Amino acid sequence: MRTTLALATLTVVTTPALADTAGEPTPAVHAKTLGVDGAIAMPTGAWGDASGVGIGALGRFEYALQPKLAITARLGFVQHLSKEVDLGFGTADSSTSEIPVFGGVRYAFSQSATSSIYGAAELGFVVYRVSLDSDGMSKTGSDTNLGMSLGAGYRTGKLDLRGALFFPDAGEVDDAMAVMATVGYDLTAL
Repeated sequence: MRTTLALATLTVVTTPALADTAGEPTPAVHAKTLGVDGAIAMPTGAWGDASGVGIGALGRFEYALQPKLAITARLGFVQHLSKEVDLGFGTADSSTSEIPVFGGVRYAFSQSATSSIYGAAELGFVVYRVSLDSDGMSKTGSDTNLGMSLGAGYRTGKLDLRGALFFPDAGEVDDAMAVMATVGYDLTAL
């Protein structure tokens, strides 16, 4: 069911790319771009009860298929601030981190020669780690899940601003979701 939702979202985002764009100005595009994104993530729901604000960075690669459509890949690390949680028999400091490895698409809905407004959908794997520290004892665990990100953004020149819903575990979207904002910079065009 959730995989069907992710595929339907990708279809909705990419279908407009097949429409005729005759008469629209075609800005210069670079076939390949490398960039870096600084990220801040605010967990919600049950995840937000056990994790603080996340801060991280992601490396970004984009391959333009046409002026409005690009295939994307992002790899990064997000560390969440520690938060005190009640275990029922005491308290513990909880901290989490993620390593997202995503591939996806970006489609520009509105584009000029210098800027664009776009939608983006990404799917991939997220290595998730949690650590609990209580009374001098520590326990850690990690898991790898199918994750995804759905968002929209604004690009101008080398600057890329994006807001997204980040799901580190697509199988638990009700309990594991964060509102993520990224500020990106295109380092080089290949």
